[in-house]
Amino acid sequence: MTASFGQMLTAAREKRGLSIEDAAHETRIPAQRLRFMESGNIAAFGSLTYARSFIRQYSDFLGVDASTMLEELPEGVLGGERDYRYLTQSHGPWLRESETSVERIAVPAAGRVRSIKSPLPAAIAVFIFVLAGTAMWGKHVAEMRSQVEPAALKALPVDDDEPPVPAPAPVASSPGAVGAANLKTKHVDFPGGRP
Repeated sequence: MTASFGQMLTAAREKRGLSIEDAAHETRIPAQRLRFMESGNIAAFGSLTYARSFIRQYSDFLGVDASTMLEELPEGVLGGERDYRYLTQSHGPWLRESETSVERIAVPAAGRVRSIKSPLPAAIAVFIFVLAGTAMWGKHVAEMRSQVEPAALKALPVDDDEPPVPAPAPVASSPGAVGAANLKTKHVDFPGGRP
């Protein structure tokens, strides 16, 4: 890149009243790359492909014709299809042998069974196993609860063999006293020796 083209870029940028940072923000090209272009330092890009792209983008942004400058730049190290012929040409019989082995793998033999390795059957089996285990545990817990009743819920035995104790004669002083006198009392034996 000639210094005169870099000076043209600098003049066009200054004519628009932009700083390097403003131009970097607008073009999304790093400011250091813009400085390299304006100083004519193409070697700092590291690759002529990057240099061409940045020069084209920056010159389009500033409205500067860069076609003559891009024609002056040397070609890249790789010159197109002719440099990639090693990808299209055969390098020996071993390459053709691998193609037949690929065909042999791709087309399954008639007697060979393909196995499908899917996690779905295993997941269903685990789900059924967990479901069955939960059902068995629930049945066990239900049976244990039905067999064991707490002692506090059992009815206490009442002896009806004792004759009723006669109630004292009612006193007619209050109406509630007459109802209380008619109650029967029974003796209850508590388990565990409580009086």
